[in-house]
Amino acid sequence: MPNSSRQAHPKPKRPLPVTLILWILALWSLLGWLRFAQTVAERELIIRLVGPGLHAYLLLAGLAWGMLALPVLWGVLRRASWAPVLLAAAGVLYPAFYWIERLLLWQDPAARRNWPFMLLLTALWFGLVAWGLRAASIKEYFTDSD
Repeated sequence: MPNSSRQAHPKPKRPLPVTLILWILALWSLLGWLRFAQTVAERELIIRLVGPGLHAYLLLAGLAWGMLALPVLWGVLRRASWAPVLLAAAGVLYPAFYWIERLLLWQDPAARRNWPFMLLLTALWFGLVAWGLRAASIKEYFTDSD
């Protein structure tokens, strides 16, 4: 009858903000892997157009964006007690990397037209992460792991 004790205390569902964060991080990770793969596939073209330094940066950035979310995704799916710490770190690092890249590397002046929209998305992201990490159900979700 050990199975009946598990049914008496069902695991809580993943909180909605954590689920949303999980999907967004999965998308960013996928985009990082796609960037990495395209940089490898188009190596000669990229080196010819922008040089080996930027090629190396694109390669490393794609790899970092692809790998950064993996431990977070694993921790959330496994309900690990350390996952909220990684969620908070990834919640800050992804936008930080994006804005550093945007401010230091982008040369397209037309890209400045969507700054308000991207700032709004960044603020919404930080709001979602704060909501997700402060939700009362998050402690219950991550402390009820087997």
